[in-house]
Amino acid sequence: MANRSYLYSANTLPESPEWSAQKALHGISEYKYDIPLVFKILLTGNPAAYRSSIWETAEKIAIAGDYSRGLANLTKYLNRISDPAARPLVDEAIQFLSAPTHSRKRFILECGEIFDLTEGSLTEKNSALLAEIQEISANIDYLPTPQLANAQTGFLSKLFKVKAPDPLLPYYEIGLGSWSEILYFDFSQGEA
Repeated sequence: MANRSYLYSANTLPESPEWSAQKALHGISEYKYDIPLVFKILLTGNPAAYRSSIWETAEKIAIAGDYSRGLANLTKYLNRISDPAARPLVDEAIQFLSAPTHSRKRFILECGEIFDLTEGSLTEKNSALLAEIQEISANIDYLPTPQLANAQTGFLSKLFKVKAPDPLLPYYEIGLGSWSEILYFDFSQGEA
C-alpha cells in the first residue's frame, strides 16, 4: 500500500448510472501520509460521501464535491497568501486546476489508504473528514494561511553544515506543489 490520499476530477458521480457505464477519473494530485488542507478546501463544493473508486467495499469511504465551487474557494484562500516567495506555488495551483484539461464537474477524494493507517471504522473516519470539510467551507474566510519557514541558521548549524529548512515547506505541507495527472491509481484509460 502506498499510504496516500488521492485527488481526482470526474464528470459523473460515483454510484450513478453514468458512473457504472464508464468510470472515468482524471488524476489531479496525491499526497503521502496525510490529507492536505488544499484537498479539503477543493472538496468544499457541496461535499458528500460515496463508495470508493479504488477499493472494493460497500462502505462510503470517498468524498465528492463540486469542482468549480471548490476551485473558487481555494482561489479565494490562496489569494490571501501575501508571501511573494510563495506566489509561484499559488499561481501553479490556480493555473493547473483552471486548465480545461483538468477541469471536470466534480472533485473525487480517495483517502482509504490514509484511513487504514489507524484502527477504527473507515466509514466513521470518512464521516469525520466530511464534517471537517463542511466546517472548512463554513469558515473559509478565517482559515489561517501558512507563513514562510525561518531559514536562518546559527553559527553551530553553519559549523556542522546543517542544511536550513526549505522556507516554502509550510506551503508544501498544505498540499501545494504536488499537481500531477499521473497518480499511483490511474484511471485515464476510462476517460472520454
